Amino acid sequence: MYNTGNTVLNDDGVFSACMERQVLCGYACCKFRGGNWIMLLPGEYELADEVDLKTDHLAFQDNLHAICSKPCKNGDLKPMDCSWYPLFPANETATKFLVADHRKCPIPNKHLIDKMRAVHTAALTWEKRFPGALKRIVALSRDFVGYKPFPYKLDNQSVLEMLPEELLEITLPTEFSVDYVCMEWTSNQAGYTATSTPEDED
Repeated sequence: MYNTGNTVLNDDGVFSACMERQVLCGYACCKFRGGNWIMLLPGEYELADEVDLKTDHLAFQDNLHAICSKPCKNGDLKPMDCSWYPLFPANETATKFLVADHRKCPIPNKHLIDKMRAVHTAALTWEKRFPGALKRIVALSRDFVGYKPFPYKLDNQSVLEMLPEELLEITLPTEFSVDYVCMEWTSNQAGYTATSTPEDED
């Protein structure tokens, strides 16, 4: 989706690994049958108005919860949550992450390492501008549906595998069912589980 919206940080959020797989997933992240929603970061709604990004493609429950009514395009607000997808910070230092269930998002974990670093940097930038934002979004993210703990974390400049107890610590209370099938995918693909893709097994 090259004709995409813009974040309040003036980034289109285009991710090459995502672009390569959209023919498979059918833009599943832009649809909301699974019960999920978009989180606007604290201050993001107000900042979008300041920088004249259009929001008529989004339906708002409040200034922090939204869903898409159609894909965003240039000049529209692309929420930071969407630009970070399929990752989301899971702790207040943005060093541990949630990742979208791979039965919805087919991007392999190994292609998300650089994305993890980028989300870490953006989240800390946001926290500096809006102190307390990370604590708030981590708390709100506990209501997400269809996310699993990302198996890697940042430790200073190093990328380390998460320990089983660390994964358990950030596991969400609501997950997709064991027989979940994403209706947006263009075809059923073997080898995709909630936590990995066939490429992760190579």
